[in-house]
Amino acid sequence: MGGGGKGDDFNNVGPKYLTCVDWSNSNHRTAVASCLVQGVYSLQRDKIKKRKSEAHLWWESFDFSLAEPLINKDDNSIYGAVFEYKNYQKNIPHSGKPPSHVIAFRGTMLKFKTWYKDLKQDIRCLFNNLNKGSRCKHATQTIETVLKKHSTDEKVSVWLAGHSLGAGIALLAAKTMTKRGFPLETYAFNPPNSSLPLEKLSDIDVFKRVFRFSESFFKGTIAVFSHNKTQQHDPRLAAWTPYVYVNPSDIVCAEYVGDVKHKNFMVDFGLGKIESVGAGISLRSLIFGIERAEPIQHLLSADITVNKNKLNVVETDNVLKKCWYEFKKAHGLAQWWEPNPTLRANWETHSIRPSNLCLEMESSSST
Repeated sequence: MGGGGKGDDFNNVGPKYLTCVDWSNSNHRTAVASCLVQGVYSLQRDKIKKRKSEAHLWWESFDFSLAEPLINKDDNSIYGAVFEYKNYQKNIPHSGKPPSHVIAFRGTMLKFKTWYKDLKQDIRCLFNNLNKGSRCKHATQTIETVLKKHSTDEKVSVWLAGHSLGAGIALLAAKTMTKRGFPLETYAFNPPNSSLPLEKLSDIDVFKRVFRFSESFFKGTIAVFSHNKTQQHDPRLAAWTPYVYVNPSDIVCAEYVGDVKHKNFMVDFGLGKIESVGAGISLRSLIFGIERAEPIQHLLSADITVNKNKLNVVETDNVLKKCWYEFKKAHGLAQWWEPNPTLRANWETHSIRPSNLCLEMESSSST
């Protein structure tokens, strides 16, 4: 469900414009977080190709060092990394507060031997049990280790970041840590959504609304009669607000846009409570009798950035190739370190909050 794009060369495709990071600027934070995730992709490709490192500039350009690569024991692949900010403890003035550590996770890589284990994790996303997988468990253990090392330092700030499958791991690990009293700033780029991608179906809004309403009502009823408790009962999760980045042309994450529309629709009819309860239940888990798990996309609070720019892909008469090119473009990580402020002006911010479950939309532009 992912990739890092072909460009591992920071000097060729990276945000070289970002020579001085303003940590109070949301666009700068987004760019740095996405670049560190790209660094994980590059680390894995360096390892597979046994080449001279091309990865280091993706973190060293922003004064980070590689503290630890995260290895998947099943196939010995690098699926994540812990990055440490070099100047965090030094008496150097910063514009805004930088993180002391960023723990980043890559998505699926289809061109190398790791594809098999990656796809097994992708299937876990579909059935909402990614949290039972070895990567998610190891990621949570790593986060705990980093936090324990700095337990006496109240100023330490740890971020999580991930793309595609890695975004799912970041969100689930962040939920776990939040429940334990450690809410972490989280950046999820093109995260998986286990719901049917109805948002990709155009010109049938009535059908989409009816289907989503029926699904919410069914799951909400099941939850009430089974006394099913979901994350809505935990005020700590309601207070945690991850940053989620989606492209409506990306089949993997497009339904996050549909989820926001549906929340508003249900609230307008006074059914926000039913929607909230139902959203915490996996329909696939109910149908297939799988152990209940909360879907990755079940977020009580989130800031969702939607890239509304039109795709600019290579023209081809081959329909399959065209679809593949469009998917790679829409699902790509490079869009989130976009240097052009005119294009960033076409990003929309959808804010979900548990108090009203409503959407607040505003244009997001570079500052």
